Amino acid sequence: MLPRSLSINLEPTFRCNLACEMCPRFSSEDPHLDMAAETYERICQFMSLAHTVDFTGWGEPLLHPRIFEMIRAAKTRGCVTSMTSNGTALNERNSASLLDSGLDRLAVSVDGVRAETYNAIRVGSSFDRIQVNISRLTHMIAQKNSRMELAIAYTLQECNADELNLVVPWVASVGGRVVHLKHVNAISTASDWDRSFLKYRLHPLKANNGRLEGLEAAIDGVMTKAARAGIKVMMHSEYPLTPQMRGRHCLATPLQSVYVSHDGKISPCCHLGHHVSRFFNGEPFPASSLIFGDIKSQDLEEVWESEDHRRFREAFEKANYPSACRTCYLLYGK
Repeated sequence: MLPRSLSINLEPTFRCNLACEMCPRFSSEDPHLDMAAETYERICQFMSLAHTVDFTGWGEPLLHPRIFEMIRAAKTRGCVTSMTSNGTALNERNSASLLDSGLDRLAVSVDGVRAETYNAIRVGSSFDRIQVNISRLTHMIAQKNSRMELAIAYTLQECNADELNLVVPWVASVGGRVVHLKHVNAISTASDWDRSFLKYRLHPLKANNGRLEGLEAAIDGVMTKAARAGIKVMMHSEYPLTPQMRGRHCLATPLQSVYVSHDGKISPCCHLGHHVSRFFNGEPFPASSLIFGDIKSQDLEEVWESEDHRRFREAFEKANYPSACRTCYLLYGK
């Protein structure tokens, strides 16, 4: 039986207008296509079974030509809706349409609060443009008395950790009230591994020149500044990091959610919904995925109750994790 708190995470599109350095899309050979209307209509048939619907996936959701209509369809079915965006398409018209759609939560990825850092990470975007877009949106939220929660998502990595002390003042300057902090966890290549702080925790003897201590002190500083400014901070990974890699829980909550990719494939989460390579604990691993069905031809309950999916859940509950999960940092609270 599907859980009452089921979350449907769907991918409106695999297309993106940026070329962010740490994006796992570059390790996938999936076609850069949008979710077809027929596929989304199939998902809508099962939304009465879901509590939340997230419109993100591995593309930029605001590029889908029907995204606002898709959100409204989920809202009319009583679902709590959310989305993560790179923010480049948040012009005045799209911002107004997003607010009118009834979206409950929006996170905008801003991985640097200096122009040179942001522009180097979010290749193809412009820091000045993002500042304008976010400031305008926060003004429109207040003007329309909208209940939509706007969060700034900041992915911690070697190249932007030194700017943590600037995050809260910058968020306040653009009118933000919520910050999501997380570590790079979709690690596909050696360069991804090098930009992540995980290498220091998993190899305690590796010289880090005080980087870890500095990071933890900086995060403490963010929490203190945010509390004073009335800004909520959510740390979307275990803090402080632990040196052990012991599967305890999974941040993707695969026992309470399903992921539907742009082409209708059903899997436990976005990290298993695409065939991508992994770079785990300093070593490369072959591409892996875990697909249980296709929403275009199968009912969601049918896939959930299938023998393969049942075995997956039973194994997960007993901490007998599938090999595709054991090389994913989300399993370890990262």
